[in-house]
Amino acid sequence: MASHTVYVNNLNEKVNIQELKKALNHVFSQFGKILEVHASKALKKKGQAWVVFDDFKSADRCVKEMQGFNFYDKPMRVAFSKIKSDIIAKRDGTFIPRPQKPSKRRKKDKKRAKPETKDKKMNGKKSKTNGSAPPAPAAAPPSIQAMGAGRGPPRASFPPRQASGPNRILFAENLPQDYKPGQLESLFSKLPGYREVRFVPGRNVAFIEFDNDYLAGVAMAQNANCRIGGNVLQVTYAKQ
Repeated sequence: MASHTVYVNNLNEKVNIQELKKALNHVFSQFGKILEVHASKALKKKGQAWVVFDDFKSADRCVKEMQGFNFYDKPMRVAFSKIKSDIIAKRDGTFIPRPQKPSKRRKKDKKRAKPETKDKKMNGKKSKTNGSAPPAPAAAPPSIQAMGAGRGPPRASFPPRQASGPNRILFAENLPQDYKPGQLESLFSKLPGYREVRFVPGRNVAFIEFDNDYLAGVAMAQNANCRIGGNVLQVTYAKQ
């Protein structure tokens, strides 16, 4: 069923929520005006987001064209949301306020109010252990270093986090021997924030400059696994 709201899942859960919302807004705004992007840190909502468009046509185009788009190193899944967003419901007059959930403070107060029967029973009685220390657990929890030992390097996220850190200049390599400068420029020049491509003679590599590191990261993601002349283009952040 068509909706103003697009439901997105299979998102990278390690990405900061604010960064995720900003990136979704930037990538999806090509289809039309966005009223709201909702994502949450809550465990049940991790890896998911809801993007609310101003009209049905924009949402419909988004669902058709963004299915499987490589976003933060994971192919996103998109569909129409089954639930109408509050902002649309308020606009068309069908909004019904949801019942408020009990706050965490109220839950804590209820726990404190419960009688501590076990403590009362033990009051004034000697412990069976005669003051000796409690037995050690069967196995101590592994340290942070031990948990990571023997494993490979962490998977890159989108935009890939390089050792040099994000910056506004991208490094492109694995260009074919017979590549033409216009081929690389045609891929990146249409993206927002593009400045220029600088080729390194005799090395089949190039540097692509953008206005800032965020737009450079978006460009890197949109051209992930792109082919030029049969070669898979490899794009990373340039070392500073």
